[in-house]
Amino acid sequence: MSSGSLRQDAYNYIHRKIVSGDLPNGCQVSELSLAKEIGISRTPVREAIQQLQREGLVEQLPRLGTIVRTPERRDIVELFELREALEPFAVGLAARRAPRSEFPTLEKLCAEMDGIGEELRESGMTALDPNRLERFLTADMVFHVMLLRASGNHRMMRIVADSRVLLRIFSARRQEHNLAVLRETYQFHRHILDAIKVGNAPVATSAMAEHIRASKRETIEAYDRVHAEAGGRPSIGLPEHVVEELDKVTRELEVED
Repeated sequence: MSSGSLRQDAYNYIHRKIVSGDLPNGCQVSELSLAKEIGISRTPVREAIQQLQREGLVEQLPRLGTIVRTPERRDIVELFELREALEPFAVGLAARRAPRSEFPTLEKLCAEMDGIGEELRESGMTALDPNRLERFLTADMVFHVMLLRASGNHRMMRIVADSRVLLRIFSARRQEHNLAVLRETYQFHRHILDAIKVGNAPVATSAMAEHIRASKRETIEAYDRVHAEAGGRPSIGLPEHVVEELDKVTRELEVED
């Protein structure tokens, strides 16, 4: 196996542990331990860690070595700004290029989100339980990724898909997914899909931009509230099924490149 393949394997392994919460914020990242876990030498692990450092997921601290980086408020703001700059444009392209064969799947994703909202309302609970949260996050992510794919711009898709991974790391466990959040998210998705189905690029673009701004506002408010109440930042972690979906998207992008 080539050194590049070993480095990519190490990168995927460590990235997955960070996204899933197995390596939480502030946790020390040991080259030696990871190399033993993966069954490879330390060199590709070191190179993978350097890549993760460039991407902002880990950092070097004096006397502590490499640790999983605790995201700052600025990180969330910048990532939402990246999405707002690229994703509405991509959706405008999708309104002109999306194959009709993908509409049924997009409809099912919208229906899934709507159904989860109804389940929450009927349950009498105030927020999603872990199982429903897993289903909701997966439907949300796949919906956006499908629209990015439909834009036909693979480079843009990779950039925005990567930023969504980071956003989920930074915010999924902070923001309470109550009925109001669910209904608002579903309605934005419904509006965007309706515009795409009739080829209305301006409406799709505007709706996506509004959706991202609303998500940014809610995520920042939740971040500030949790930070003030807890005096610190909560640990990260995504449901296993969502991590698997993220890995699937990454593999598909690698094949297309």
